[in-house]
Amino acid sequence: MIRFLIIFAVTLGISLTLMASVLSRNGYSMFAPEMQTMIAVCIAVALYVAWRISNVLRRRQQDAVPGSERGSKKPVAFGLGALAGGKSRALLEREARVAAKRRRLIQEGKLQEEEPAAPEPQPVAVEPTTKSEAPTRVASTATMKDKMAARAERVRRAREEGKI
Repeated sequence: MIRFLIIFAVTLGISLTLMASVLSRNGYSMFAPEMQTMIAVCIAVALYVAWRISNVLRRRQQDAVPGSERGSKKPVAFGLGALAGGKSRALLEREARVAAKRRRLIQEGKLQEEEPAAPEPQPVAVEPTTKSEAPTRVASTATMKDKMAARAERVRRAREEGKI
């Protein structure tokens, strides 16, 4: 209930401020008798929006806590942490099903247990090329002559290595 009231107060404050600024910009007063309907609509919309947001947050909180029932008392979370709930109940159930199936397949011998990750192999150092060797790759902005020379060098090296 406290969350609903806070959301309602914030929503109503924002909507009244926006409505007052738009009306004053166009030369109207928000406190004129003709604007009573507008203020009532503004309050009704703020109530509805606060109710919807409160229900969404309540459902997220219930789904994030596994094993909690609808009538149980839950701790009230204030701030942005209440908006970003944890894992949903459906996701937790799916993870449990996948883990159970994985254990069953390992017991049947159809799946190997994961071994600890081996350390990554060290990259092999590339031999530095000398300036006298022709480059095999050139920039896309290079002249056509340079591009053709690089291609000829790649073809020559491929023939030396027996790839062509």
